[in-house]
Amino acid sequence: MTATSDSDICKHYIRRCKFVSPCCQKIYTCRFCHNENESHEICRFDVKEVVCSICNCRQSVGNECTGCGIQFAKYFCATCNLFDDRIERNYFHCDKCGICRVANDEKYRHCDVCNTCIVDSDKSHVCRENAFHNECPVCLEKLFHSINPSCILHCGHPIHVECLAASIKNNNNTCSLCRKIVYSGDNLKQYIHHIDAQIELYPFQEELHYDVLCNDCSFQGQSLFHPFGMKCGGCGGYNVVKK
Repeated sequence: MTATSDSDICKHYIRRCKFVSPCCQKIYTCRFCHNENESHEICRFDVKEVVCSICNCRQSVGNECTGCGIQFAKYFCATCNLFDDRIERNYFHCDKCGICRVANDEKYRHCDVCNTCIVDSDKSHVCRENAFHNECPVCLEKLFHSINPSCILHCGHPIHVECLAASIKNNNNTCSLCRKIVYSGDNLKQYIHHIDAQIELYPFQEELHYDVLCNDCSFQGQSLFHPFGMKCGGCGGYNVVKK
């Protein structure tokens, strides 16, 4: 047997087995542990053998050790070769996605347009063909197989939830791909109202007008300059650029 390349402690899953990597024959606790330590990525579906973490018995993939009889994990998917004791994550396998998803307390449905699972209660969902079969515009990780939650912006482009939060924290309030504002509904109204209030509170001494183009509604015209933002004459937002 090939010597193990990592410890039995995995930060990604709780399980009592490791697998034999079909690509390099090294033994790892999970595919993420493998990918973090190797220069190539593993295909989870190609895994054919596992090693029991208790008795070290090497065997075909299954959820019960043929050597000592222990259960490897409370959740097991034979298609994805996924083992995890954290059943509170409410894993489910989507046949259309072809992989297991984490539901937690949400209910999901498969969107045939986006070609991925979405939260069933998300009424603001914007469909975009194969939306999640792309990279996150911020961190460039492939979204479809990412373990980090993602969402679709009002413009229809997908992004990691954490990457969106980080962008907003750094005062980047527009989509990295199309430059449309990331806010919508009440959040957009509050954002515009906040800038309106700041401009009223701190008026600019000079009256400077510029020709602008709005990234949100495509309005073209003049706007009064202010350091806090230039208001669009069409939609009333502040996502304009000087022409």
